Amino acid sequence: MKIKSLVLAVALSLSASVALAENQTYEIPLVGPANGSYTAGFEVQHLIAGAFADTFTFTPSISGLIEGSLVTTGALAFTNINFTSGSINGINFAFSPNGENEFGFTPFMYTAGPIVLKLFGIAGPDLASGTSMAGSYAGTLNVSVSPVPEPETYAMMMAGIGLFGFMAGRRKKPDVANKQLTFT
Repeated sequence: MKIKSLVLAVALSLSASVALAENQTYEIPLVGPANGSYTAGFEVQHLIAGAFADTFTFTPSISGLIEGSLVTTGALAFTNINFTSGSINGINFAFSPNGENEFGFTPFMYTAGPIVLKLFGIAGPDLASGTSMAGSYAGTLNVSVSPVPEPETYAMMMAGIGLFGFMAGRRKKPDVANKQLTFT
């Protein structure tokens, strides 16, 4: 009977430490437009050591050229955060090696809204899962909405060019029926 209780206690303690991971979800407003661009800044604090999956949804839902960046600084075990992966609408972040100062960034690419950022990492990687800590990271997101037209715009432009070509081709044909022929 004691072995069953011991096994149950161990199983419960292991599941409790996994449940302590801080998965956070945020809705972040984009500021703008200013000169055809939107921007947003954000900061996240993790107070419990363990793996995390943070999700950010940026509003309003817009499309455009996008770039993002992240930074974390943690010289002590209870302030350290290590990123394992992250993406904005499928555009993966490139991360520096784990250490005291870490940063991540995306290439400047086009994406369609809504804009969703997903970040995965470990808060306090040198601490036991569930330990109290005080680690944080911050980031920015920039979206330029003016330079990339939608595919429907290209289709309308091509149809218009085709129509002009058709009209120009019709006007260049010689009108033989209305000309008088004279023989000398």
